[in-house]
Amino acid sequence: MAPPARTSESSLRRELCDAGRALYDRGLIGPLDGNLSARMGDRYLLCTPSGSHKGELRPDDLVKLTLDGRVVSGGRPSTELLMHLEIYRVRDDVRCVVHAHPPCAVGLTVAGLSFDRPVVPEILFAIGEVPSVPYSSPTTRDVPDAIRALLARCDAFMLARHGSVVLCDTAREGVIMTETIEHTAKITLAARTAGGATPLPDAEIQKLLGLANAARAQRTPQTNTPPTSDAPDAALVESIARAVMAKLAR
Repeated sequence: MAPPARTSESSLRRELCDAGRALYDRGLIGPLDGNLSARMGDRYLLCTPSGSHKGELRPDDLVKLTLDGRVVSGGRPSTELLMHLEIYRVRDDVRCVVHAHPPCAVGLTVAGLSFDRPVVPEILFAIGEVPSVPYSSPTTRDVPDAIRALLARCDAFMLARHGSVVLCDTAREGVIMTETIEHTAKITLAARTAGGATPLPDAEIQKLLGLANAARAQRTPQTNTPPTSDAPDAALVESIARAVMAKLAR
């Protein structure tokens, strides 16, 4: 069961609108692109309406729904609602979903490139693994089917030729995670333009993923398991990850 809501509905509406404006102002979505949603307790969620300008959203524009997709109030929800509902169904720890169209990151998927072997460590510290999902037709049930298997192991992924999806605690955190993905894509493109984007060594990638997963486990309720002597210091890793995200937010 999802944790109880920690903010009022009115505050949550404002947070989603602020996040939509930030995504648009920072060039991470076009005016009618992308969609956002947020869970309210264990019964409802708020979602951006279909065809809305995300940079001009008002709190009253958002659609309130049950977690099975029934509209309670507002207009027509995002055409990507099926994807959001699947994420909340599989991951009851997720409180917010941000789907954007960061141009450089999407461009890499069009070129057949992914973040499986990133060229810089920050994306692994701040987010962890960011796999690419093969193309499936937007707005259809093909998208939930395509992402279902990876939801348990990552908090972000790229939909090929489509956009980024991040699973987060707040809409603001979702914006930061999206920026991290796009920033990494820009560095990758700059390196390729300069002559070659050499990825991090596989051993280093696995080490960083281990640290990121340890921090993620620290945030997610787990069964009691005795720590091992060689386990990463999850509290330290968590503080590093938050520092990276705070730096990117400035």
